[in-house]
Amino acid sequence: MQKDKDKPKVGEIVIAEVININPNSVYVQLDEYNMNGMIHVTELSTSWVKDIRKIAKIGQKMVLKVLPARGDGRIASLSLKRVKPSQKREKLEFIKNEKRATKILDSIIETLELKDNKDDIKKITDTLIEYYESLYNAFSTISSEGIDEDIIEDLKEKWAKEIETIAKEKIKPKILTIRGNLTIKIIDSNGLKTLKKALDINNPNIKISYISAPKYMIEIEGKNYADMEKELTKTVEDITNTIKTNKGTCQFAKV
Repeated sequence: MQKDKDKPKVGEIVIAEVININPNSVYVQLDEYNMNGMIHVTELSTSWVKDIRKIAKIGQKMVLKVLPARGDGRIASLSLKRVKPSQKREKLEFIKNEKRATKILDSIIETLELKDNKDDIKKITDTLIEYYESLYNAFSTISSEGIDEDIIEDLKEKWAKEIETIAKEKIKPKILTIRGNLTIKIIDSNGLKTLKKALDINNPNIKISYISAPKYMIEIEGKNYADMEKELTKTVEDITNTIKTNKGTCQFAKV
């Protein structure tokens, strides 16, 4: 992974490798930055640490949180105990995805025969990160939505075409699902007819299934949460309006 020359920010979650162990501290080398860090024994665990070497070993990778710097700030002050399980999962997933993205970039470089042209490689990399914040976000978004027209203008058309082709080959968009419960009550004598009309949804992405009176499950599948949310909201509104016009009520709750 290419290292950044800047220092990490306070509160940032980083990955580092243990390089030295002292009686009261652990020294590490940050993977993403050109600097070392120190974990004081009190930041290793929420409980009392009897033997540091049972927690840290030379060469071990750790997911750590950056604390306010001590001294001159040349060595990062870090904590292991303050990293939440969700933060650790997210960081490891991010690192895994970026490694995967690097391999995809290598395939693009090889296909475009740019291996010996560092300026062109930098141009492609910087442009993708500028638009999408990270390489994996770039390739994942391009795979599901196609490459942005502005990027095609910034890069050579041949490059853009190959980036899109290889991204779609290497990353298959995940099918996302949003589910919710509909609680429907109808007082009108033509309640069954009204219910059938309300739930007759002409949308292949949305499914409605019976749970038990008066509850129904509604779910939508897609590749983009924002679009799915809008589509689901519109559908629930249509169902609710149909029910209300026939003296009924419809309540929706996500599950």
